[in-house]
Amino acid sequence: MVTVVPKKGEVNIMTDCTLMSNAEAVVSSTLATRIRTLRQKRVLSLDALAKKTGLSKGTVVALENGKANPSISVLCRLAAAFSLSVSDLLAAPVEGASGAIERTTPQILWSSPHGSRAQLQASTSGQTMFELWTWTMVPGDVFRAEGHSPNTRELITVFEGVVRISVGADTIVLNANESARLVTDQDHSYQAEGELPARFTMAVLERGGQSDELAE
Repeated sequence: MVTVVPKKGEVNIMTDCTLMSNAEAVVSSTLATRIRTLRQKRVLSLDALAKKTGLSKGTVVALENGKANPSISVLCRLAAAFSLSVSDLLAAPVEGASGAIERTTPQILWSSPHGSRAQLQASTSGQTMFELWTWTMVPGDVFRAEGHSPNTRELITVFEGVVRISVGADTIVLNANESARLVTDQDHSYQAEGELPARFTMAVLERGGQSDELAE
């Protein structure tokens, strides 16, 4: 299997030799169609979208062609650029949905062969995004992410197991029924400690905007 990463943490670009799981293929195909439709509707060139998201043009091209498996942070950048939620980016909003209550459909946006997974339960739209996630981390798996937009905040509560969380040079270990608040505008990671899977919820507040990393 050959995987080419154009810029650290952005996407895995799929070659003809790369195998993509069914779930990844569905997300990639859906995202490709949505990006192309939204970009054309808003009269954005590939260069303009790259600049708006802080991604490289090559990454944007790969995403629009369905040849990339994006990270969660890349999905957030794209959603913020279009003033959408991550959920709306991956599936067009239901026509006629309005009012004080709107049903959402949870989506698994990351998983591992061992059973770890991150599921987006619900999120708001706009440059400022508020998201609710549920996570399961199996011992031995580590989820690593690059920094989000400046001053992105996360609230985490562990319900089962033990979770080691690192943000930059800082690390904390949370046991069941413990919580923490994080500022995740720098590299961060989550992993289960001990022998049992860890389950936790995560609320994320991210204000959209171009990252400090300039587009190529």
